Amino acid sequence: MLISKDENIKGSSVYVASLILKLFQKNKMKKLSLFEVNEELKKYDIINYRQTVFGLSLLYSTGIIDFKEPYIFLVN
Repeated sequence: MLISKDENIKGSSVYVASLILKLFQKNKMKKLSLFEVNEELKKYDIINYRQTVFGLSLLYSTGIIDFKEPYIFLVN
């Protein structure tokens, strides 16, 4: 289940994934480092790596991003 009624929406994987996609859109770049993503998520009080990993996993499993060390690439 992507969102649980008992879960805080601001900590859900869907919300974190949307913030990551907004960062790609804001920077107008096709690659970001994990450090850039973490710095952006800190602005939204997302400091738990579990939330970040779930958000990235959601984007990867849907084929939106790909990983090539040390960057995260936006797939066309």
